Amino acid sequence: MKDEDIQYIYRLGIDTIKSLEVEKGILASGKKEIYGCIFGRDSLVTSLKLLRAYNYKKEDYFLTLVRKILLGLAELQGKDINIESGEEPGKCIHEFRISEHEHLTIRGIPPWYVYPDNTMRNFDSVDATPLFLIAIYRYWQKTKDKKFMQKIIDHVVSAINWIMVFGDINKDGFIDYQMHLQRKRGGLITQNWMDSSEAIFHEDSENIIYPIAPVEAQGYSYLALRLWAKYFSRRHRADVDVSALNKKASKLKKDFNKIFIVSANPENFKMAHALDGNHKPLVSLRSSIGHVLWSCMNLQDDKKIDGILYRKYVGLLVKKILEPEIFEETAGIRTLGKKSRAFDANSYHNGSIWPHDNSLIAEGMENYGFIKEANRVREAEFMAWQHFGTPIELFVFFEGKYKEYRSTHGQIACRTQAWSAASMIADVLAYTSYDENKTDAIV
Repeated sequence: MKDEDIQYIYRLGIDTIKSLEVEKGILASGKKEIYGCIFGRDSLVTSLKLLRAYNYKKEDYFLTLVRKILLGLAELQGKDINIESGEEPGKCIHEFRISEHEHLTIRGIPPWYVYPDNTMRNFDSVDATPLFLIAIYRYWQKTKDKKFMQKIIDHVVSAINWIMVFGDINKDGFIDYQMHLQRKRGGLITQNWMDSSEAIFHEDSENIIYPIAPVEAQGYSYLALRLWAKYFSRRHRADVDVSALNKKASKLKKDFNKIFIVSANPENFKMAHALDGNHKPLVSLRSSIGHVLWSCMNLQDDKKIDGILYRKYVGLLVKKILEPEIFEETAGIRTLGKKSRAFDANSYHNGSIWPHDNSLIAEGMENYGFIKEANRVREAEFMAWQHFGTPIELFVFFEGKYKEYRSTHGQIACRTQAWSAASMIADVLAYTSYDENKTDAIV
């Protein structure tokens, strides 16, 4: 790519992030767009992308913003059990709206829960809590900010306890989710990042049994447990059992590779993107399987590689994600492969392309040394960003052409999305760190 194109994408990412910053952290999308409020998952992926960017460019603003985001999320962390909002002690917020929530809390079917202070706080996210833990550790790792740790360490312990106590509903060892059966208020039935109901199905049309254990939640939780076991092994705390954290992580890794790997055949490698409540794998080819490459200790940050996936499967997974069934050379990795019975290029999660999703997968490939493969994905992202001229939430790629997403109900993709903007920044800096892509355009 031309230097001016690289610089344009980078500056657009920086300017967008600054425009979305608010007192409590960062908005998921533009204020006037549908997600113009604080989302836990979005805020954390944004933070983690900025922390990765900091590895390449020591920009103090990245750290200042991440600190603000994490402390803001700590204030919103769950304290009580409230089945109507999904709140549990230690659980990270999913969505927080001070106002302008009537489309959910009044017109929702059924209406979503409103707290006595008239705020809408929803906790329907299985993956935000381990992401919260990873982001806090990565921030501390880069800053050694003692005042920050003093403020947030109790929140860390609460989040760890959520994984250990609440995160596994059916006590099978996997991190899972299910909306409480007695809940009367509305919320999200699907609670991982592909959180639309269309994203959960069996290819053979068999009924889905809850709870659901998504692939990425296992990877995130494994990394969170390993990082904080390492931290507390050097800083004793009576309410943290380091051996229990390591034991849970080890069992999670062993069980994951036993059950989520559906076929280890190099010619037909297959990994489940989730398990249902009967341990039946959901085997559609989804981009989320690539997140287990991202969620690992890595050489840049940790001087070692350790993720939930056995190393013998890593190359097979990288190859699978880059197959034409799911990867478009000029657009990126689709959310769902084209051979699925539910594939629809113009869908929210069943064939569309999400830039932040691609960015995480590219970073994961890089973690394991698949540099060429990572940069193929990044180059596809760059082409899409150039076309749309904005850090778009998601887009459609059909018959070789880019198209903005518009649902049959009229919902459109947000054009200003925080985690896409942060991905722009991190991907440009990572891409240009290699000799063949170096540029003087990033200032």
